[in-house]
Amino acid sequence: MSSKDRITNVTVVGASGLVGGEIVKSLLDSGSFNVTALSRQDSTANFAPGVSVKKGDYKSPGFLESALRGQDVLIITLAVTTAPDVQSDLIKAAANAGVPWVLPNEWGQDGANPELAAAVPLLGHKAKYRKEIEELGRSSWIGVANNLWFDFSLKGGFYGIDIPARKARVCDGGTNAFAATTVAQVGRAIARLLSLPVQASSPSSPSLSDYKNKFIYISSFSVSQNDMLAAVQRATGTTPSEWTVTDIPVDEFIQDGRDKFAKGDRMGMINVLYGATFKRGLGDQYHGRELANEKLGLKEEDLDEVVQRVVKEVEGK
Repeated sequence: MSSKDRITNVTVVGASGLVGGEIVKSLLDSGSFNVTALSRQDSTANFAPGVSVKKGDYKSPGFLESALRGQDVLIITLAVTTAPDVQSDLIKAAANAGVPWVLPNEWGQDGANPELAAAVPLLGHKAKYRKEIEELGRSSWIGVANNLWFDFSLKGGFYGIDIPARKARVCDGGTNAFAATTVAQVGRAIARLLSLPVQASSPSSPSLSDYKNKFIYISSFSVSQNDMLAAVQRATGTTPSEWTVTDIPVDEFIQDGRDKFAKGDRMGMINVLYGATFKRGLGDQYHGRELANEKLGLKEEDLDEVVQRVVKEVEGK
């Protein structure tokens, strides 16, 4: 197998961020990749030892193309507040530099689910970047679907569980289980994915090309809001009687978010994102898509262990 059959050079945009940082950590831990962080000239971000850093002007095609030349993969992790043209400029530069693989800024719900994409505008808008990669014809994309980051969401109260206040808000009784993935599991998944041979050595062996211009689906576990709440109560040493729990129909929760967003309250989109995840048959599971955990050698994580870690962070222990 030639060196061309393996990924070696990986550039990450957003390498000091939440998900980008975990991806970089896992890539470095594997010992199989040369990792480069692409950074703005004025950035003060710190990067892990072993990461090559290339700083410059994101609006300069010359800088971007030069920085990406010789790279096998461009991984894009951007904040939702980033200007839309930034990702487009990166994609064009990757094409011009001959980068064969791009992992666009997905890292969430299943963008291949048309009903879900229609219900969540933020998700639907991402399709244009995948289309742009295909139309440029120089790179292939792989979208990573991990649903919403579990530890980040629980810590931030976005799942409706307010740990310090001992309050919870569940939708439709809190019984519907949905796929969830920790940020660290996302990092491990990318390192395992990029460690696959580009082409399969046999019909039964997985390869990177299996996911060419497709989504790959990963998770840590399947969990309901009630499962989460019970785990939080175990981690905090509290009883159900010490908590105030309210229940709201999920459709009402989503519509409330849409109304808030229409009035200029951007936080209303949180209701839409998480409500779609709570809603049975919409964004809760991957619905007919193959979970790649087994092919990537990813183990199911322990809910109680993850929740205990989050609770310690929230309570400052």
